[in-house]
Amino acid sequence: LFLSIGCRFTYLSLSVYANVQQEQVLDRQDTHEEQRLLDAVKRVSVQHADLGWTSKFPRSYRAFKKLIKKLTRWKRHGMWKWNSITSTSSYRKEKLLEFFRSYDTTQDILTFLRLVVAIWICSHAEEYEQRVPDLSEHYSLKDWCFEHVTPSREYTDHVMMTALAEALEVPLRVEQLNGGPAHDIYTGPGPGVPLVSVTLLYTGIHYDVLYPRAAPAESSSQQTSQRKHPAD
Repeated sequence: LFLSIGCRFTYLSLSVYANVQQEQVLDRQDTHEEQRLLDAVKRVSVQHADLGWTSKFPRSYRAFKKLIKKLTRWKRHGMWKWNSITSTSSYRKEKLLEFFRSYDTTQDILTFLRLVVAIWICSHAEEYEQRVPDLSEHYSLKDWCFEHVTPSREYTDHVMMTALAEALEVPLRVEQLNGGPAHDIYTGPGPGVPLVSVTLLYTGIHYDVLYPRAAPAESSSQQTSQRKHPAD
């Protein structure tokens, strides 16, 4: 899993955001969130068609849908293979780790996330033109996206993370290490089924992931597993 605690606010920020969200999806016993995500990215696919871009979106979109289908299958198989919820959750996360060990797979998902951001920004140009500086009649929002958003290894900023949160409809909150006020980048589309959420801690230099505190049973299970399989 290309989730890095203490990652710098670079191109990895998009993958951190998405993978924390995917881990929370794995912890749920139902598949409502998987279907909701598929619906969300299907809307982005329509927006991509409306923009008329020639891009790697079709290939990366297929890779993302493949991941979601695998999540659903791991849930079904895990419940059949294991009797306890804790063991089932561990099985799913092991499968997710295995899935992301492939460089090509990782790149496809990162490419997809970056294109989702660019598509969302350009499909909501009136809103995002106010957030991006130095735009002009000779340097459009699309130009900015293709220079700063879609290329790999480009820095990810607040504007891009906001677009990703809105596109996937996943609440995103940023806490401040220095004690400043927390900032809700995106709070969700409205009332309904409780959504998974992502919280990041801004240290003044980079963003770290804040995980929800594990339930006592899960925490105890993890400690037992660590004793049986100590780190190398």
